[in-house]
Amino acid sequence: MKLYNLKTNHQKELLGTDVKPYFSWALQSEEENTLQTSYHLVVKEQNGVIWDSGIRENSASLFVPYTGIPLKSRTRYTWTVTVTDNHGNTAEESTWFETAFLYPEDWKAVWVEAPEAPAKRKKGFGNQAAPTMFRRSFSIDGEVVSARLYATCHGIYEASLNGRRTDDRLFAPEYTSYDKYLCYQVYDVTDLLQKGENVLGMYVADGWYFCPITTMDKKVLKKPHAAMYQLEAVLKDGRTVTVSSDGSEQCSSGPVCFSDLFAGEQYDANHAKPGWDTPSFDASDWKKVRAGAKDVRALAAQTGKPVRNVKEVPARKYYVSKKGEHIIDFGQNLAGHVRFRVNAPKGTVITLEHFETPDQEGNYFNNILGTSGIGEGCDQKVVYISDGKEAVYEARFSFHGFRYIRISGLEEIDPEDYTAVAVSTEKEETGTFECSDERLNRLYENTRWSQRSNMLSIPTDCPQREKAGWTGDIGIYAATSLQNEDTTDLLERWLKSVSADQKKDGAVPMVVPENQTYQDLGKMLTFVGGMKGSVGPAGWGDACILVPLAMYEQTGNTIVLREQYGTMKKWCDFIITCAAKYRGDRKIPKETDRYLWNTGFHYGEWLIPSMTKNGLSDTKSIAESMKSGKKYIPETYAYISMKNFARISAILGEQKNAEYYEDMAEKMRQAFRDGVIGKDGKMPVSVMGAYIIPLHYGLVPDELKEDFMQEILRLIDENGGCLDTGFLGTPVILDTLCENGYPERAYDLLFQDKCPSWLYEVDHGATSIWESWITSDPDGSPLAVSLNHYAFGCVDDWMFRHISGIVPTSPGYHTFRVEPLLDKRISSASRSFASEYGTIRSEWKKEGETFTLQVTVPPCTQAEIVLPDGQRFERGSGSYTFSCTVQ
Repeated sequence: MKLYNLKTNHQKELLGTDVKPYFSWALQSEEENTLQTSYHLVVKEQNGVIWDSGIRENSASLFVPYTGIPLKSRTRYTWTVTVTDNHGNTAEESTWFETAFLYPEDWKAVWVEAPEAPAKRKKGFGNQAAPTMFRRSFSIDGEVVSARLYATCHGIYEASLNGRRTDDRLFAPEYTSYDKYLCYQVYDVTDLLQKGENVLGMYVADGWYFCPITTMDKKVLKKPHAAMYQLEAVLKDGRTVTVSSDGSEQCSSGPVCFSDLFAGEQYDANHAKPGWDTPSFDASDWKKVRAGAKDVRALAAQTGKPVRNVKEVPARKYYVSKKGEHIIDFGQNLAGHVRFRVNAPKGTVITLEHFETPDQEGNYFNNILGTSGIGEGCDQKVVYISDGKEAVYEARFSFHGFRYIRISGLEEIDPEDYTAVAVSTEKEETGTFECSDERLNRLYENTRWSQRSNMLSIPTDCPQREKAGWTGDIGIYAATSLQNEDTTDLLERWLKSVSADQKKDGAVPMVVPENQTYQDLGKMLTFVGGMKGSVGPAGWGDACILVPLAMYEQTGNTIVLREQYGTMKKWCDFIITCAAKYRGDRKIPKETDRYLWNTGFHYGEWLIPSMTKNGLSDTKSIAESMKSGKKYIPETYAYISMKNFARISAILGEQKNAEYYEDMAEKMRQAFRDGVIGKDGKMPVSVMGAYIIPLHYGLVPDELKEDFMQEILRLIDENGGCLDTGFLGTPVILDTLCENGYPERAYDLLFQDKCPSWLYEVDHGATSIWESWITSDPDGSPLAVSLNHYAFGCVDDWMFRHISGIVPTSPGYHTFRVEPLLDKRISSASRSFASEYGTIRSEWKKEGETFTLQVTVPPCTQAEIVLPDGQRFERGSGSYTFSCTVQ
């Protein structure tokens, strides 16, 4: 036996945390049926032991909280865990973590900013301020043995020391609810410092903070970039040298003329300042900065891994369109930028315009919705002005959603000079999937690409139009995300913004971080909804419960449940208040209506294909769809949130709350049966989701379940065997069919290739998941919708649980079942999943009438294996092969 995967706060070798740590580890053993029987945790500082857990006779190995004395700031701790298993083996392993600033007084730095305010930033290419180069010279009079840089900014930045980047992260300090929660980053810069003169550089661009689309406050649009840093170096003789932002810095503009996350970036190589962040550079004509306040109230050490370049995709095809445009197709829709080689005469202006799909004739097409409002300013353009020297360039402060680029300014194009660089938050891979059907494999890959594109600092909806943290999207997708990649850290950080942005009345915004664009939209929708107070749409605001609960179910994470508990409770109380305070349908008796959440603004099921055939620009159809959904979505989700929160309360030992919210859930369920389902047993609207969603979540009386099921089947048949569900209905349609005895019909929907369907997208060249089931007019003309949303990719979760058969039966897969659901259209499937306990594998094939299944069970877990012929087996850790005869 040996131990591996030691993590502090779910990170290996954590550099810089300001929250109380928790610990996790995993066992590896060649012996079957291995279980942990005890653990012993010891945390040490340089001077000795600060916490000894003692020997704990239990199996806990995940999210084990530190309960020792308060930790010190800026201190490295080592921790050692000793584990005994049920075979009498003992193993020991150690790792380390390091604290950041635990107290406000640890900060000695002040904010420094460029001395001149720019013109007010506006949407659109070229309407932004030039990024600011901040430069600080300082001297160190000894040999450095250890050094850390703590840095943040208003904007986004790259940090460097003596001409070398502190690391290769992008877009720091990333995207949070800045006015309440702004991250700083911690860097190990020991190897970058030198005895004598040193220079610290911070190149600061607009980013989310100053972008007119994403700023938290429009008042900042006329303010200059600002930076804050503190560098602490420990010398060999024991002294500590501290260099903090204090107003002695200098600043200048540089070769990036302007940048914007949506509009793009312009770079003029003629204005490059090589060596600007080195001691030998002459900065005598640079301007002095302006020192500001020491305001650290919103600062917190960044949780989780940074945004980085994660994949490179070479050009697949170069062609000249009918309009004479030079176009490169990378063959893959993604979020990121293009790296390209330039060798052009001085003054040559090269323009790259990024887009997702061409028109019917192969010409450039802008599929971004709207020339005003949310779609305004999304130019997705990069301009490079040559200085006559050969160079390789890639945008530093902008990213785009694209598969294609249109190039202008060059007569000759070599496609080998262009590489698409996918950008995402760095994450560990947790899952793989492959089966005998190549279209399903492509569907799986499409979901992976949409997840990669939209897990960029926060969980977003799309990388080209909004780049926004829509709560509804991640609410339905969180479980799938965790089965593809380890998104724990990213989701934990985003949930802190959810809590920060929650309204006083408990409403959770539809978009988090709730920037000015969505603050304004929320005010308008409050009016539209005819209610006072805040907007918290059903199925969207519920993400404050759905996401932490998915994290718990997939990983066993109880820490996040405790951290988000107050937010979840306030959300439930908001729903209860809205239901009781505001009258909905006055035909419903008041004693019933007070438990129905049927007032205010709601998005409904969202993007039901039969109601959105003309795309998102058809506002009349969208409005009708939302009006229809309001008759069953908020009433359903009120119950779902009460039920989930009651369960979470019980998990955390909050018994009084568990009983109260369970009782409230039952009252809401009864009110649904009395006030939403008609006396004739019908739902108020005849759409699939109106029957699927309440049936799946247990709101339908037993005597009506078969009627509901038959209505669902009838609606599917009337729709030509295609689904007709939106964001909230699609995640449960296949499960609902399986739960009620119709697995073959579920597979029929999965394999359907007419529009709307998953495989229609695959057959029509999709390389990512579309925002809407319908993306073109009947004549084939593309509509203004995104082709890169992960929401409908939640089908992956169903594929993992039914095709591969891996189903958790307790949190974190401590126990699980492997029960493949066979279908004649699939002859083999293979799935691996890196659970918190270790890797689970299911690999099966069907040859003739022989079914063979290979299963791997990691230590500390127990699996139930169910074969197609009904045989059941219980197995502990190990690798096993099973077979049976099938028809």
